[in-house]
Amino acid sequence: MAAGKKRKSNLLIIIILIIAVGAVLAYLVLTGNPGLLGGTPAANQTEPTPTPNIDLVDIVIASQSIQRGTLITSDMVTTIKYPRSQMAEGVFYGNIDEVIGQKAKYDIEPTVPLTLSMVMAEDGGSLASFDIPDGMTAMSIPVSPETSVSFAPQTGDHVMVVGCMLLSDIDIDFQTRLPNNTNTTYIPVDINGVSDEVLSVILTAKGTSNAISVEPSAEGSLNYYGRYELDPSTNSYVYVTASEAQRPRLTCQTIIQDAAILKVGMFSGDVATQPAAAPTTIPESVEPTPMVGTSYADYEGSVTLILTPQDTLILNYLLLSGTKLSLALRSAGDAGVIVTDPVTLQYVMDQKNIVSPAKLPYNVEPRVDTLVYPGFNDYILIQP
Repeated sequence: MAAGKKRKSNLLIIIILIIAVGAVLAYLVLTGNPGLLGGTPAANQTEPTPTPNIDLVDIVIASQSIQRGTLITSDMVTTIKYPRSQMAEGVFYGNIDEVIGQKAKYDIEPTVPLTLSMVMAEDGGSLASFDIPDGMTAMSIPVSPETSVSFAPQTGDHVMVVGCMLLSDIDIDFQTRLPNNTNTTYIPVDINGVSDEVLSVILTAKGTSNAISVEPSAEGSLNYYGRYELDPSTNSYVYVTASEAQRPRLTCQTIIQDAAILKVGMFSGDVATQPAAAPTTIPESVEPTPMVGTSYADYEGSVTLILTPQDTLILNYLLLSGTKLSLALRSAGDAGVIVTDPVTLQYVMDQKNIVSPAKLPYNVEPRVDTLVYPGFNDYILIQP
């Protein structure tokens, strides 16, 4: 009985071994390795390709973010290996020492390889010039909160430049403002008792300009050239002259339709600290406040615009001629052409339907000659 059980156990072990060996043989056949069974490799089996020996060189990359205008130090850069065959000659830096002390022209992100066009020498010119497109120029104009949309425009915004000027009529020959002054003229000879015929002969004989003497008008007098007008109340002619100098006429128009802002305020530098001038007398309860240094970067009194060379000349002429310039902020992404009409007093009167007030036999009191908005204190009732 025991012998029968032993034979069954041995038979089961043999069967398990046969199944295991069969499974191994089937795996070797299916995976294409008959050589392990004593056979030869398949004819179409490819030999593994050996790894080629690639020639690598060092290139310099940024190890951290480098802001535009920053002097590069050793802790800002590192090197990595780069295939020599893919490296263009004279593009990348191969040694960290070559970029230390250079100035970044643009913002450089980490892991970005440094090229010759991305850095410049510390004294290699201004960074602003790299932001000006080819064929364009940059020009600064003075601004204030009222002429620059309360300093809302910033670098990269687009603005419209508006110009307003005063125009006056002038004498073409004299190139002076009209009306011309009048002067008293007389003949430097004694003509008392001389008849008109004799006077005519004298004037004919002395027909040159130096035969007539000119007596200039008194300084500050309004001795302007006038004209005769018929006075309807007396039905007689009267000679009228101007009561004041000619009033110039205001006109406004768009000067630049679209200009990009390169910078608001100063580019660099600091204003030197100025000591406060001591007043002659200082009240005991008031202490003088000393002036402190002001950074150029905090000064917003100018805006630098990117313009065509011709527009640069136009703005320069207008600034020197006294034209008042102001900026109007354009919508982001709006590059359309803006067409405007010149604005004069007549244009405003017509477009806004403003009429000249009629002359009435009464008026308001007290007399108002200038318009001033009331101040806050004007609304406070001061009790006696």
